Amino acid sequence: MAKQDARFHIITLGCAKNQVDSEGMAQALSACGLQLSPTPEDADVIIVNTCGFLAASRAESVAAINEMLARRRPGQRVIAAGCMVSLDAHRAEIPSAVDAMISTRNWPQITELVGQLLDIPIAPARPADERPGLVTTFQRTPTRRPSAYVKIADGCDHACSFCTIPLIKGRQTSKRPMEIVREIRELVDAGVKEVVLVSQDTIRYGADLGIQHGLAGLLRLIGEQVPALPWLRLLYLYPSPLIFRVIDAMAEVPACVPYIDMPIQHADPEILRAMARPSNLDQYRRIFAYARERLPNVALRTTVIVGFPGETEQHFERLCAFLEEIAFDHVGVFTYSRELLTPSARHEQQVPPDIAEARRATIMELQQQISLRKNRALVGQVLPVLIEGVGELEAEDGSTEPISAGRAARHAPEVDGLVFVPGAWPIGEFVPVQITEAGPYDLWGEAQTKRQAQRVSSNGRNARSRRGRKASA
Repeated sequence: MAKQDARFHIITLGCAKNQVDSEGMAQALSACGLQLSPTPEDADVIIVNTCGFLAASRAESVAAINEMLARRRPGQRVIAAGCMVSLDAHRAEIPSAVDAMISTRNWPQITELVGQLLDIPIAPARPADERPGLVTTFQRTPTRRPSAYVKIADGCDHACSFCTIPLIKGRQTSKRPMEIVREIRELVDAGVKEVVLVSQDTIRYGADLGIQHGLAGLLRLIGEQVPALPWLRLLYLYPSPLIFRVIDAMAEVPACVPYIDMPIQHADPEILRAMARPSNLDQYRRIFAYARERLPNVALRTTVIVGFPGETEQHFERLCAFLEEIAFDHVGVFTYSRELLTPSARHEQQVPPDIAEARRATIMELQQQISLRKNRALVGQVLPVLIEGVGELEAEDGSTEPISAGRAARHAPEVDGLVFVPGAWPIGEFVPVQITEAGPYDLWGEAQTKRQAQRVSSNGRNARSRRGRKASA
């Protein structure tokens, strides 16, 4: 087989960090002369980038691998990649019929591995920075999506009692600031309108590099070096006093959307201590109050776990009360997953699954009411909406008309709601939309005139500029 005839296909499971790794593998293979196949049927090698975080995600990964193995034609190769390969216990769950495995930290070696499997000459890839355990940087190519994830670090130094990430990923390793800036500049030059910074522990970016307040400094550096970036968003902010300086930086950098994603996981101090998480609820209150003070129209998102070992009805009621008190805009609710490699799995007071599911349903219903109230308060306002897709809406008489879907600054990609707008609006452009209807998740509105559009900044934070400066509800 000639190298230019070889084709590959990548299936990505799990979080946004995996999406970035898949993009890196695709870029590396394409740079070596291989062709990306839009379907697995036409590919010579299929790469399944697995998620190993929870038992449910591993089951989904195994199902995807088995499907590819069952459908593969003679000579077609299947590679298991990503988090499941990183731990012996998880790797043992991967079907033995796969042709090769490659872990999440070794994905830059994908070119050499594919070359060996297909018996074609491919030189090993050389990352730009070869520090041990580095979250690898790579050249960013044009994307068809108006938003893109940029991984700024990998690994985690925390020891939450329910989490396997430190076992899978190891200690945190950060990219160098100018490498991140280069990636973002390439994406903006390619037409990307929103960059989303991700890592396992975004708030501690740069700590391993000896940079104090690294994330706040990175935001300011991006603002200075890539002024053409319209939207900059942060995900996965660990509850830490470092957040106050980050909020200050967000208030100063025009591109930063007013959006705080901070997983609290619970709101009962006893459960939080059992989780090995910060347990000072007054600190949480100060953080969210400060965000609302410094960032006009800020949207607050969090995630919580119900059914953690030892959680009583009283613990659960405290969680519900705290969610009502803070009134988050978006909440992801998960039932506890007993991961055998974690300390919490050894806890004797495991909560029955049916009770955990009932508690999840209760919080989902509670949050839907809060989100609906907040969304209805937006009716009549004009929000900048980043258009992501165009489809058709069927009328009662059977006719169809175009409708566009996009996101406001208050909506992160894939995990929050959408804004629907009648008409076929350009994908990747900002359209000012007056909100006319609201549900607990999504908004509906009417696009405004060009003159009205000039009154609305791309990030919807006119007040600040004048000062000069997943299960989800």
